[in-house]
Amino acid sequence: MNNSRFIHARKMLAGSMLIMGACGIAYEYTLGALGNNLMGSSHEQIFVVIGLMMFAMGIGATLQKNIAGNLITKFLLLEIILGVTGGVSALVIYFSYIFSSSYMLLLWGFSLGIGLLIGLEIPLLIRINREYSESLKTNLSDILSMDYVGSLIGALLFTYVLLTWLAVDQIAALLGCINLLIAIIGLMYFRPLVSHFKKLSVLGCASLTVLICLLVFSDNWRISLEQRTYRDPIIHSQTSKYQHIVLTKKNNRLSLYINGHLQFNSQDEEIYHEMLVHVPFSVASSQEKVLILGGGDGLALREVLKYRAVDEVHLVDIDPAITELASSHPDLIKLNQGALMDSRVSLLAPGGVSPSEEYTVTRKTKLNRLLLSEQTYSNSSVHLFNVDADRFIQESSDLYDLVIIDFSDPNSIGSAKLYSRDFYKNLAHRLKPNALIAVQSTSPYHSKEMFLCIGKTLRASGYRALPYHQNVPSFGEWGWHLAWEGGPEKAEMQNKLASIQSIPITTQYVTPQVVSTSMIFGKDWLNDDHIAINTKFQPTILRYYRNSWKN
Repeated sequence: MNNSRFIHARKMLAGSMLIMGACGIAYEYTLGALGNNLMGSSHEQIFVVIGLMMFAMGIGATLQKNIAGNLITKFLLLEIILGVTGGVSALVIYFSYIFSSSYMLLLWGFSLGIGLLIGLEIPLLIRINREYSESLKTNLSDILSMDYVGSLIGALLFTYVLLTWLAVDQIAALLGCINLLIAIIGLMYFRPLVSHFKKLSVLGCASLTVLICLLVFSDNWRISLEQRTYRDPIIHSQTSKYQHIVLTKKNNRLSLYINGHLQFNSQDEEIYHEMLVHVPFSVASSQEKVLILGGGDGLALREVLKYRAVDEVHLVDIDPAITELASSHPDLIKLNQGALMDSRVSLLAPGGVSPSEEYTVTRKTKLNRLLLSEQTYSNSSVHLFNVDADRFIQESSDLYDLVIIDFSDPNSIGSAKLYSRDFYKNLAHRLKPNALIAVQSTSPYHSKEMFLCIGKTLRASGYRALPYHQNVPSFGEWGWHLAWEGGPEKAEMQNKLASIQSIPITTQYVTPQVVSTSMIFGKDWLNDDHIAINTKFQPTILRYYRNSWKN
């Protein structure tokens, strides 16, 4: 090649390495996110996927020395194979998840396969680039620097762009398209040096066409496949930056699923939310200012707003997709009674949060009076600040009379910290004197170790904690903890709850008798001598989660 061609070739290969580095890290995150969506344990899936891919990349780097012949042709064929494999990976895993029990093996298999192909890329490019470089030292610096920079770009784009706008399967198809475009451009550029040019061109263009179709029409096939995993028709499906959200409905039964786990069933959700809210409210000395952590569906908020003494409610939920869905979807608005549009609600984060995290939604909504008990909301302004609850607690300066904690079960490192001693101790700084906390605590029957861990961790954080439970048909036996600092002893609070004469607002399920009996447990059921407390840096509750729900 002439010198001009030499210069352009080096630039082309360096640019390819930059893009491939971005795609490589994005493939790792995509498969990890897909595993989380299907299995609901983000830390496990991401760690395992990354470990498998790194292992396979090492194997690929070793095997590349056996590749001989026309290296440019072999490299371009490799890109086509990687594009097809990575692009269809999510589709194939989805199919396996729906029609068989081998989806875990396929997830790991694709992780190994894609990692192997990525591992072949860099050594092959190094060998090819020797043709256009003066020394191996320069060669390595060019190739490796582009790979590392590309990895950073890929991580940032995946986190802040791709997850925001695309579903996981669409991301996989898009990455596959990028690999195929690299191959096609390379075919055009190195045409005189490529053997089997026509065959590779047809293969590359045909594969690209298929992946573009998958990318464009993915919503149709995804919902069609996904529907097979739910008993009721899907009316909403989306993957947010944080989780996969599915809403189903049949007749009057509305259900919300997060990463495949049921969050509520409209036929019995009032049992759960009334027990969560009305137990602490029935004995609270003050109800003026309330904090709800989690509960972006607005159902706990619905119960809180029934109390006339409540002046202000702060609702903190990390995922804007949930709060937006709860305040815009007609079925959810009907169920939560338009709670997110109440004038007493301010969805906010503390001072110090970046202004970019704030956005204002102004709605002009005329809701059916039959749906909302003669209430009509119009020109309702909602200021949304969706941030991590742990960050909120640390940065906020507000004090609260009541705190309702309605987090999902602790099935990842991110969620486990919200059940930790560190979190509960920080929360104490946000409490007024005599404030009460109600904590969603999973099932004392199906996940007894988790339930006991939450109670023990609360006590280790300086609170008195009173456990209570009730049967919620959709979930089975479910439990909560009432917690407070100082003041009455546990027995005194138990007697206070047992002696209430009435619930001051209209309820669907909870009565004074229900509250009284909810504090009764079987012999030695609450013995937690063998239970470890949960901390940020030693999330023992994750082990209890695996030992319960996964058995």
